[in-house]
Amino acid sequence: MSDQRRLTIDRIEQATSVIDPVFLNSPQFDCDALSADLGCQLTLKIETMNPIRCFKGRGADWLVAEAARRGEGRVMFCASAGNFGQAMAYAGTRHGCSVTVYAAETANPLKVQRMRALGANVRLFGADFDAAKTEARRAAEVLGARFVE
Repeated sequence: MSDQRRLTIDRIEQATSVIDPVFLNSPQFDCDALSADLGCQLTLKIETMNPIRCFKGRGADWLVAEAARRGEGRVMFCASAGNFGQAMAYAGTRHGCSVTVYAAETANPLKVQRMRALGANVRLFGADFDAAKTEARRAAEVLGARFVE
């Protein structure tokens, strides 16, 4: 693994200065009942209090911010059933990058609507996620765009 991809405390600290604060400091609480049942201290993290309503916003925001900073990937393609596509749409809009999300024709219409509302160009393709992903990768390659997986 290259040093550029190695996880270190310095890289984590650097990421926290880049990632949108709406994804940082998610509330946590100790779950006494499960802790007792499992024989350990279990801490639960509430990931539904950010614009994406899941944890995927942090990683997508960091990836898109870093690509934009380096001048790479101003046009990005991905495939998603919903949450990752929403995260990429949010991050793309925030960092001035174009994001196209491929989703299966059977994707949840509310998730598709939310991806569009967050700024993604959503293309419905194929009967399942794998077909959408294959087409997203092909389209990115044809256009010379970055495919994010």
